[in-house]
Order: sequence, then C-alpha cells, then structure tokens
Amino acid sequence: MRLFTALLFYVLIIPLGFAQPQNAAIASAHPLATQAGFEILQQGGNAFDAAIAVSAALAVVEPAGSGLGGGGFWLLHRETDQLQIMLDSRETAPSQAHRDMYLDNNGEVVRDLSLNGPLAAAIPGTPAALDYLTEHYGNLPLSITLAPAIRFAREGFAVTP
Repeated sequence: MRLFTALLFYVLIIPLGFAQPQNAAIASAHPLATQAGFEILQQGGNAFDAAIAVSAALAVVEPAGSGLGGGGFWLLHRETDQLQIMLDSRETAPSQAHRDMYLDNNGEVVRDLSLNGPLAAAIPGTPAALDYLTEHYGNLPLSITLAPAIRFAREGFAVTP
C-alpha cells in the first residue's frame, strides 16, 4: 500500500491505497480548492501534487487567507520510506536588506518602515515551495497542478461573504 500525506497551511490530503481519488480525503478552507486536489488525483497526481493544486487554488479563491504572495510551512510524510520533512516556505528579506535599513539618522528604530511601504515587503516563499515540491515529490508538472487555479482565475467563481 502506498500512502502519501501532505499537510500545509490548513489543508489535509490523505490518499489511501494507490492514490485513487475515491479512496482519498481532502480537507481545505474552500470547496473549490478541495475540488482542485481531487482533480489532480484523478489525473494521476500524488498527494504532493494535490497539495500544490489545493494551495494554488486557495491563493485564487481565498486570497486574504492564503496566497502566492506569502509563505507557509509544509509538513510532509511518505509512507513507503517513512520520509518526514518540514518545508519552511516563509517569506525572506530582499537580498539588499541590511540591519540598519529601519534606523533614522540618529540610529533610532523607525518602526513604521518595517510595517508600511516598500521596505516592509518580503520575498514570497510559496511560489518557490510549489516548485520545490513539484521537483522533489510530485508526479505531475506545474502546468497540470496549477491548471485548476488558473481556470478559477480566468473563469471566475462565486465569492463568499
């Protein structure tokens, strides 16, 4: 029996058996994201592929709580070899950032600079995580796992309050 488990943000995907969609459980924060995960399993993807699809779909259908512009943590387990991995995809500082960039001319911290404006921006980690998961653990290319999210963005979807 092949079992993959992928846990990210607030997504749980557990395909049981040989990643057959009818034997899988997917829970996410939005029904369309869950649907995206099942769609990828039906196309031969594994739980890691489904997690990528769910994450990307959440970025579209629930951008305030999930998104490509941020980061997260991925807890992964592969039953066949007991692989356990924690993938940190949190945002990082820009390469030109330095320890004095939030100080005024007197060496005092200007708190607002780290919260508002261009100096407050970080480099998102989620896109790199999706690529890393695809390359190291997935069965399908990003062109397939991102397709449901792209479709939701192009065709639209009903928004919640």
